[in-house]
Amino acid sequence: MAITLGDAFQNWNKDSNIPTDGAMVDGGVIAMLEPNLFRNKVMVPNVTYSTDVESLMTDNRFAVAYIRKLDKIKVNMCKASDQNAFRVVATQSDGEFLEIRCNDVLKVAEVVNEPLDKARVSGRTADRVALASESYDEIKELQYLSYLINGGGSNDPTDVGAPASPNTNACTKDTVLDNIIDDRTILRKAGADPDVLIMSEDTDAVFLKYLGQKTYFRPASETEAAAFGQVFAGTLFSGKVKVFTSNALGQDNSLLVGKEAKDKTWDWSAIEYILYDHRTLSIVNVAQFIGIIDYSAIIHNSSLISILTVCGGRVRNTQKAIAKKTAAGD
Repeated sequence: MAITLGDAFQNWNKDSNIPTDGAMVDGGVIAMLEPNLFRNKVMVPNVTYSTDVESLMTDNRFAVAYIRKLDKIKVNMCKASDQNAFRVVATQSDGEFLEIRCNDVLKVAEVVNEPLDKARVSGRTADRVALASESYDEIKELQYLSYLINGGGSNDPTDVGAPASPNTNACTKDTVLDNIIDDRTILRKAGADPDVLIMSEDTDAVFLKYLGQKTYFRPASETEAAAFGQVFAGTLFSGKVKVFTSNALGQDNSLLVGKEAKDKTWDWSAIEYILYDHRTLSIVNVAQFIGIIDYSAIIHNSSLISILTVCGGRVRNTQKAIAKKTAAGD
């Protein structure tokens, strides 16, 4: 749109009456984009989840991966005085297979009204690319968390995500650390080494009120915060458990992920925290395409910001993860 130079100048200099002789200048509207990253990024590769299966899927483009779950090798016990004490008893351990299915597709296809060559260098397109990437990262974060909470959707009946803690009482500043210790004890008795704690914002607030009374907690250093993000709060129990805060927990996410997924599995409002061994959460994300492509055959002089990835994941061993929920979530 065109406006007079006088209008443009006097908008900023209201006390000036400098003549402009009707000269015209171009005006425009700037699209001020507000990033919608209101979900904290707590899914950090090889810190809060394992990627050891990802290379298998990426290199071979498999849709399903199977992990061998070895049984314990049988050890025969007998007295040395028995007749057959030193006779070799042959055993063979075979075990079962765990399925990790990559059946979730995450897609972004944002149209920009610029030809491909201009779109690649345009500042106007750059902020749209940033917004598309941020939106993708947000949904990816929720999808990864869903593998920890809901399971990965394979046919394996054990693929159900983190089991619920037997304690359904809401955490208070007087009970929050005791609850964590009790759930940690359950996991350690099962042979797990829980090293990640992800809390909701409400639980984080309760937790912070407790810190002044105990010395179990060490705040994050500047180096750790730079590496893991501001969502990393610090560590518990002499650094054995990394503590993160996620605002995806403690609220219903079904509307955010779309009408197709609007069901109870995305309502995480009753979850206070999840404690688990990060090695049991296996996640795979295979990028099919990320970039800007020509879209002028569909819309004249347009381009498409395109992101397409295929992902999957699951909790391998449900005895190595536990989700603390209030009674409202039952």
